Order: sequence, then C-alpha cells, then structure tokens
Amino acid sequence: MRIDTLEQELQYDPSASFWLKEQLEVTKGRDIVDSITDAELLVLVLKSRLESLEQIQN
Repeated sequence: MRIDTLEQELQYDPSASFWLKEQLEVTKGRDIVDSITDAELLVLVLKSRLESLEQIQN
C-alpha cells in the first residue's frame, strides 16, 4: 500500500483518533527524522507506563 493511500484512508477512518489524524498533518511540516525519533520515544514512554501499571496490578 502506498503511503499516500494509507494516510488518506486514516484521515477518513472514523475509528482513527483525532489526535492521530492531526499528527499526520503536523508532521508533514516537520523533519521526517525528528518526527520518527519523537514517535519512537513516545512509544517507549507509553510502553513503560503500561509495564508500570501491569506491575502494580500484579
């Protein structure tokens, strides 16, 4: 699937969050490497939060 097709599908997907759709637009004006780095760091932080919550529940 081409990236422009994927982005377009996400923009019209009612189950895709407003936040995700907004970020897809915002990142068009940013350096792609910086955007990827930020996204990877966000995933790392969110996974750490999830692990912390799982430890509390166990």
